[in-house]
Amino acid sequence: MPPSAPAASRPKPLLRTIVTLVLLGGLGWGGYKLWVQISPGLFGTKRVEKVAVTKVRTATIAEEIVAVGRLRAVFSTELRSEINGRIVKILAVDGQKLKRNDEILRLDQQDLLTQITEIERSIEAAKLRAQRARRDHERLLELQKRGVVTLKDFEDSRITFSLAENDAAIAEARAANLRDKLAKTVIRAPHDGTLLLKDLTEGQVITGAAAQNGGTLLGEVADLSQLMVRTNINEIDVARIKLADVARVRVDSMRSVLIAGVVKRIATSALESSSDRTRVFPVDVILEEPDERLRPGMSATVMFTLARVEDAPAVPLNAVFSTAESARYVFIKKGETFAVHEVEIGIADTRYIQIVSGLKIGDEVARSRPLEFEGELPVAAAAPAAVKPRSNKTKSADPGPAPGGGAKSKPAAPPVRS
Repeated sequence: MPPSAPAASRPKPLLRTIVTLVLLGGLGWGGYKLWVQISPGLFGTKRVEKVAVTKVRTATIAEEIVAVGRLRAVFSTELRSEINGRIVKILAVDGQKLKRNDEILRLDQQDLLTQITEIERSIEAAKLRAQRARRDHERLLELQKRGVVTLKDFEDSRITFSLAENDAAIAEARAANLRDKLAKTVIRAPHDGTLLLKDLTEGQVITGAAAQNGGTLLGEVADLSQLMVRTNINEIDVARIKLADVARVRVDSMRSVLIAGVVKRIATSALESSSDRTRVFPVDVILEEPDERLRPGMSATVMFTLARVEDAPAVPLNAVFSTAESARYVFIKKGETFAVHEVEIGIADTRYIQIVSGLKIGDEVARSRPLEFEGELPVAAAAPAAVKPRSNKTKSADPGPAPGGGAKSKPAAPPVRS
């Protein structure tokens, strides 16, 4: 008969069973917690949420219109040739300081000089013919007094003399026109300023300003002592800007520098934006602080301050909600609950909105809509019943209509837009 097993080895199966049950229990608990987390997304059953809140605080708020534009000189003149021609000499360089009538470039003059020489010879011939016709007419005039010349011969001599004088005058006019074109082959500075010359080369053929496309743009002569930004403002915002309003300008190449500016011009008629075909009005803002680093053509951002308040009660923009009739309200925290509370707002910037009435410093409001208020919501109530956040077993319910209340009007309003 074999010997019996030692007593110490008998509990091992029981120990393994206990360890297995503990592991299965742990896995089951973990699975339950995971199910609690993912089940709302799978079946749409929303559970208890943690609503982020914020306190009413004081802030400095500036309501602004922001637009983009480019720097340009307040006083500048485009350079275009009045005639077609070929550039034979460039006498100035880009960025050069010029005085009025300083030469900038010259066009080829040879063809015009040849035409002027020909017309001058034609003028001399016309004058000689006119002199001969005058002598013939004076001789016939004497003979006509003696009665030895017919009236027809006398009239023919007078007409010949007049035609000769007329031919001489026409030749003089043509010569004057050619001399004027010759003078236009030299492009000069129309006034004092800095030359902003385009990329031109000697030998390049240019077209005159009378061409269909307006001719070749040669450059500009600009007074860089005073610069401005020309920007386009949409038709909704332009009515809020006035002449002499103060603006701030930030040039893209000098992001840390803010330059003061003044609105000097608001266009009377609108233009059509090339990007989205909206109606815009050009607005000129003159810079009050000249800077040698600034150059025409630089991109700039213009900020028009419409209103500004210091140390005003404010909350983040996402804490204020609106009904279809533009009644503003917040979800104010009362203990562990939230209540709908109507407020009157003032100006806003990109972060905060001013609270004129309805809240005081330190009040806590929700930064997002609590789950209990996701249904259709009437105009904010003056003293609504507080609603506790839902637990796992609560269902979504909309708060019932409450008595009207508000800063300016108190009738019931359509529900809030989701």
